[in-house]
Amino acid sequence: MRCAVCEADAAQPYRTVDEVAYFRCDICGSLFAHPDFLARIEAGGASGYADEYWRSELSAARERCFGPAILRVAETIAYCRVPVHGFIDIGAGTGWLLDALGVLLPEVIDRFHAVELYPPPLPHRTINPQYVIGRLSDMRRTFDAGVCIEVIEHLTPATLRTLVAQLAAVSRAGALYLFNSGQPAFVEYEDPGYLDPHGRGHVVSYSLAGAHSIFAPAGFNVIALPGRTWAFLAEFGPRQPVNADALITRLWHPVPENVAMLRSARFGELIRAAALDTARAALPQHVPPPPTMSWQSYLQRGMRAALERRSRV
Repeated sequence: MRCAVCEADAAQPYRTVDEVAYFRCDICGSLFAHPDFLARIEAGGASGYADEYWRSELSAARERCFGPAILRVAETIAYCRVPVHGFIDIGAGTGWLLDALGVLLPEVIDRFHAVELYPPPLPHRTINPQYVIGRLSDMRRTFDAGVCIEVIEHLTPATLRTLVAQLAAVSRAGALYLFNSGQPAFVEYEDPGYLDPHGRGHVVSYSLAGAHSIFAPAGFNVIALPGRTWAFLAEFGPRQPVNADALITRLWHPVPENVAMLRSARFGELIRAAALDTARAALPQHVPPPPTMSWQSYLQRGMRAALERRSRV
C-alpha cells in the first residue's frame, strides 16, 4: 500500500483499532489509518468536533493551556533565532492558552494570537479578541514563532499539507514553530493507546521523516528535539543542520530582543527559567554551562544567586 504521508509504496499493516486498520510505512516510519477512513474524515469536516467531543476535551484543554502549553511557548521563544513580534497558537481549541499568557505576560500579550477552525461553543472558549475563528489563511499578519499542540495527529496528510502551506504564507524568515504530537516511538513505547480513530480522533502518528516530506516542500526545516518522542521544531527558511549542541547554543545565547521582551513582562523571568529547565530535563546529559564558563564558575554563580534569593525572603 502507498504511504499516506510520504507516498512511498512501502506501507504494511500495523494493527486494527476500533475496526479501523492502521499501517506503518517502511520508508518514513509514520503510522496512519486506512486511506478510505482518512478520506471520510476529510469529507466530514467539522462533524468530528461536535459538542460531545468538546465536552470530553474541556477539562484536558484547561489543564494543558495553564500547564504544559506554557512550557512549550517558553521553549519556542528560547530556541527562536529571530525577534518574536508575533506568536501564534495553531489549532488553539478553546484558546485558553491566550488567557494563561495574559496572566503571565500581560505587558506583551498583544504579540500573541490564536486560530481555531472548529471552536467549542461559548462560554467554553476565550473571548480574547486575538483569537480568530478560521484558518491560518484568514490571519492578516505574519508570525515569528508559534506552537501547535496536540493537533496534527488529528489531521490527514492532505489536510496537514494545506495547513503547512498556509503557515509558510504567514511566516517571516527564521520563524520557528513547535509541534507537540506523538511520534511512532511514542506510540510504541510510551502510549500504546495513542492511536484512537473515534474517541481521541488520533488518525496519524507522524515520524520526523514523514513530517519532513510534508514540511520541506513548503520551505521548513524539521528539527528533532532530542529526548522527545512527542515534539519537533519546524523552522522557516534555508535548511541548516540543527543538532542538540546547536539547540544548547540557542538556549545559552538567546536573541537579545526576546530576552528584553520577556523581562518587560510580569512573569517573564519565570518563562525564561521554564524554558531552560524544561530543555535541561530532556536534552542529552542535560544542558551544560555556557561554553565560555567553567563548571566551577557556573556552580559558584548558581550558589551566589541562591544566596541572594534567600536573603530577599
